[in-house]
Amino acid sequence: MSNKLNLAPLFIVVGIAVVLQAALIGIDCRQTPITVAKGFADAYYYLDADMQDYLCADLAKDGEVVDNYLVEKSDEASRRGLSTNYLRHKFLKMHADVVESSEERMTVHLTGTTRVCINPAFMLVGKLFGIGHDYPVDATLELVKEDDKWRVCGEPFGLSPQ
Repeated sequence: MSNKLNLAPLFIVVGIAVVLQAALIGIDCRQTPITVAKGFADAYYYLDADMQDYLCADLAKDGEVVDNYLVEKSDEASRRGLSTNYLRHKFLKMHADVVESSEERMTVHLTGTTRVCINPAFMLVGKLFGIGHDYPVDATLELVKEDDKWRVCGEPFGLSPQ
């Protein structure tokens, strides 16, 4: 009987930790203009087709904008005699601020530093040993609310329907 009483505080602490973890995960999964802007920037610089998921309906129709951009980057890599992986960038640092806001529109200013990311492990080794270059990013993204979700619109990083 006394063994069960000794374990009661442990069970209480574990129970509180599980409830707190579930609450924090729920809070972290909320979609905000900042998370959308950062997610789009990550996907854009990493040449990830998932950037399509962040675009507004005007840019996302038929996926042409993203497909054209990825084909353009693939062609650029081929002209340089490289794999497309050599054109991927990953953010080392990223900071986002809301510049203008209303209920349906937001303007987010992104600043940060990227590095070529052929492979994430290579990027980290290059950073540790001072190999490679850092590339500054300074951009402003327009976001609109569509179907209660924030989407990147306008001409983000120069993407536009042609």
